[in-house]
Amino acid sequence: MSEWTGFLLIVVGGAMQGTYYLGLKYVEPWKWENIWSVYALFSLLLLPVALAAATVPSLRGVFAGAPSPAIWSVFLYGAGWGIGSTLSGLGVARLGLAMGVAILLGVTAAIGSFVPLVSKTPGLIFQAKGLMIVASVVTLLAGVFLVAVAGKKRESSQAGSVKAVIPGSFSAGLAICIASGVFSSMLNLAYAFDKPVVKAAVAAGASKPAATYVVWMIALAGGFLANAVYTSYLMTRNRTWKNFALPRTGLFWVIGLVMGALWFVGVVLYGRGADSMGELGSVIGWPVFLAAMIVFSSIWGFVTGEWKGSSARAKQFMGGGFVVLMLACALLGVANRM
Repeated sequence: MSEWTGFLLIVVGGAMQGTYYLGLKYVEPWKWENIWSVYALFSLLLLPVALAAATVPSLRGVFAGAPSPAIWSVFLYGAGWGIGSTLSGLGVARLGLAMGVAILLGVTAAIGSFVPLVSKTPGLIFQAKGLMIVASVVTLLAGVFLVAVAGKKRESSQAGSVKAVIPGSFSAGLAICIASGVFSSMLNLAYAFDKPVVKAAVAAGASKPAATYVVWMIALAGGFLANAVYTSYLMTRNRTWKNFALPRTGLFWVIGLVMGALWFVGVVLYGRGADSMGELGSVIGWPVFLAAMIVFSSIWGFVTGEWKGSSARAKQFMGGGFVVLMLACALLGVANRM
């Protein structure tokens, strides 16, 4: 697989992950914790286990051959990401699809890219390629800043009108999304530092792509644990377990399945694409992946009416942020060819 094919796979994966949030808008009278628990069950547990079991000859052999600290490291990175994933749903519900996803993914892109760059290839930082990567991520963060300003102006201009987001403090939603971004970067760290697990999977008879599926299975199991604990707590506190028995909610399970499939296939495509880009796959591919998510979630935010009634100034800032994010993707493409 060529580097450009891998680059394209990452963009497609990002587009899929920028779309899955749409399901949150179409599950009334379910509450957030209901649909999020279903989505997490499919995307973080059932689908990853099914894919790994179908493509790896001996999962038992993988766990016997991989060092325990390596397995636990991947699992704990996944659990940290799971905390970020849980927070992302809460943050997006308060800030809206376009702004919420942009902010949390901007923070995720910066941390998830810089940590592998500094720890794995420190000598590259001050070379032309490393400087281009840094410039690309900084450009992405500038786009995120413009999107955040646009969101604040949108909130002000929509005051008193019907909003497409949960009422609440902009500052609280912003803080949730930033915290989510910090924790969410840990999923890329699980991938960036997965070599002992991949080596054990290959030794157990798995192909290189299938070996990566084992890493996702372990990391996402940690993520599922974090999500399951929190959503169970909310359903107990809010007495929303009973929502699963409401009439005509079978469709919501289908929506949760589609959300989970979009998210998980997006992760798989990212892993395949990043693998094809070599040692810097997790450094260059991660911000590309997240920038694509921001762009497509922004498009869906406009399509679904989140910006209806907002001021022209707010839309101008959002459009400017969109252009800067596209520029960041272009710069990362240039860095990939250097």
